[in-house]
Amino acid sequence: MAKTIKHLPIFVITLQKTNLLLPRHSIAEIIPYEPLQRRQDRPDWYLGILGWRGLEVPVISFEILTDERASFSLISVASASLVICTGISGPDLPFFALVAQVEPELVRVVPDELIDTGEETRPTELQQILYKGDAATIPALDYIEQKLEEVNASFN
Repeated sequence: MAKTIKHLPIFVITLQKTNLLLPRHSIAEIIPYEPLQRRQDRPDWYLGILGWRGLEVPVISFEILTDERASFSLISVASASLVICTGISGPDLPFFALVAQVEPELVRVVPDELIDTGEETRPTELQQILYKGDAATIPALDYIEQKLEEVNASFN
């Protein structure tokens, strides 16, 4: 009997200097970039609030949250997207969003295509991998949510 190879549906999310890989089920929607409501006294990685489907969704810069020395800019507002992620920690944070430089691509991968680089990870990263020869990161969504909840708690 032949062994079935399971293909995993993932989104490749292009950031400024790297790619994130997120499973399809962790993304609620991908929309074109739109202006955000800025919030005073928030960390630099907290880019603002997106009004989405009647909710206020916090938008973050993964790069700045990962490395405080990083900066945030868009190559083109016209090609940028907001990736609305489904929260995993409960009802206090049902959604948050990441900014992608271009519209994310849905691909199907076989686990063997994801090669662990063995590099040390930061708190925002579960794993550093190579996918089709390019460096990519599997983000630690629980850590990102924890940081958002800390910020929200300090300003409520």
